[in-house]
Amino acid sequence: MLIIEGWLKLATGEFDKVVDAARTMVAETVKEEGCLTYAFSRDINDPDLIRIAERWETAEALAAHGQSAHMAAFNKAMGGVKREGAELWLYSGEAVRRIM
Repeated sequence: MLIIEGWLKLATGEFDKVVDAARTMVAETVKEEGCLTYAFSRDINDPDLIRIAERWETAEALAAHGQSAHMAAFNKAMGGVKREGAELWLYSGEAVRRIM
């Protein structure tokens, strides 16, 4: 299993410009083979800080996601907004278990 966790900080009000594209991105991505979880959420203290959480069954599924049409469309939309920072971490592991 692969887990991606991170954040994207946009300039004030910029997320509102791409929120529809983000909704489409999530809706299409969760339909992909090998996608276990895919979510964007606004930080409770900063509406311009977007939290990202993903889980993928395999590296191949994640690679296919990167080549998808909805990823290309989302990246195009994101090209029109001002970013202040971003950080994504990819975790992989064999010993994954639910604790709650």
